[in-house]
Amino acid sequence: MNWVTRSIPPKWIVAPDPDPEQVQNISAGLGLDKTIVKILFNRQINTTTAIKQFLEPKLEDLGDPFSLKSMDEAIDRIMTALRENEKIMVYGDYDVDGITATSLLYLVLNKLGAQVAYYLPNRLIEGYGLSILGIDEAEKQGATLIISVDTGVTAVDEVEYARQKGIDCIITDHHEQGEQLPNPVALINPKRNDCDYECRELSGVGVAFKLAQALYRRLQQDETELEEHLDLVALGTAADIVPLIGENRILTKFGISQIARTTKPGLKSLAFVSGLMGKKIGTGQVVFILAPRINAIGRLGDAVSAVKLLTTKDERAASEIARTLDKENQRRKNIDEKTLNEALEQIRQTVDLEKDKAIILSSEGWHQGVIGIVASRLVERFHLPTIMIAVDDGEGKGSARSIPGFHLCNALKECEDLLLRYGGHKYAAGLTIDPDKIDAFREKMKEVSHNLLTSDDLVAKLNIDAELEL
Repeated sequence: MNWVTRSIPPKWIVAPDPDPEQVQNISAGLGLDKTIVKILFNRQINTTTAIKQFLEPKLEDLGDPFSLKSMDEAIDRIMTALRENEKIMVYGDYDVDGITATSLLYLVLNKLGAQVAYYLPNRLIEGYGLSILGIDEAEKQGATLIISVDTGVTAVDEVEYARQKGIDCIITDHHEQGEQLPNPVALINPKRNDCDYECRELSGVGVAFKLAQALYRRLQQDETELEEHLDLVALGTAADIVPLIGENRILTKFGISQIARTTKPGLKSLAFVSGLMGKKIGTGQVVFILAPRINAIGRLGDAVSAVKLLTTKDERAASEIARTLDKENQRRKNIDEKTLNEALEQIRQTVDLEKDKAIILSSEGWHQGVIGIVASRLVERFHLPTIMIAVDDGEGKGSARSIPGFHLCNALKECEDLLLRYGGHKYAAGLTIDPDKIDAFREKMKEVSHNLLTSDDLVAKLNIDAELEL
């Protein structure tokens, strides 16, 4: 169905030349080609110190974890739980970032002697975020402390529900906050409006690592022991497509190296079934080969087995789980392809690509675990904000992807009277809606997109750093 397209070539945005004297001085001082210096300047890396830190990242340049707002309160509560031998539940998310964050914190707390369990919501039953089912499970297991990873910043009602059950919550997250913050014991999120931590773009597993770092520091443990888990940090950080600058770059660089020498049977088995055993692994291999296999199980069902893969010490169990994940990824690809073709046909019949500034599709036949991937592909193809809604059992679950110039959460806020709930980032979001309101939501989103997007916004941009002489 390649005939369904918007044939608008990308607009070239040629970066202006930085000050030639500055470029010359840094080029000579650091022994770098002038073109490399220009590219770094274009990314606001424009001092000798900043360039050195970018090109030669060091673990000692990681930020102080206690600079994150609410970290002291979180560590105080965890120390009490360790001292009193309380049951702790790590509550994660079902994508790679959430799975690696759950695995990391579980392994760290377990090594420190904590009574610890983990819980991931089922995408198809509970959806995203802290859930009543999950809190009830924590109570059933006797947990008195829930630590969320990669989720929870909007869980106002759920945190209160847990409190009424006698369960304290520590929220660690990296998503945008809503108008109202929940009221847990501690809320650690570099994107909090009142947090001035330097690296605001940490991934969920990055924030979990900072919590582990702070805990080790308070306990006066050797923090270098945490380096064995940088493989998980790199996996989650690269997969979540956060900017690889500052602290993210440091964690990913050393984490990629750790993947190559990992002692985790699960990661070794995953590399084997992915055809990467003995091969050089970089961020490309993580994002396009390893991460999709971990993501697949969470998209199609229960992500718990992915945490088992990353935390088990049993090589046979790791091998079996890795093979299952590989098969699930192939099944996910088949569902992706079918859904994409159906979406393209729906676009052909219902979307005016010359006038509409957003694509909103829905179907009762779609698998809610793959609509986010398909929405991303449609954005790449049409350069229009895209929302896909899978309707099942009287409820619509939507995944949204966007383009520069269209902040999804702000746009969804304009439609919140039509939604049951929503949340996410500037470029990616999720929503739940009554199927009877989908048509009204579609019209409202079209109206919002027409008001917010200019004709220039609808043209993809190709950023050009410099011309090379051949």
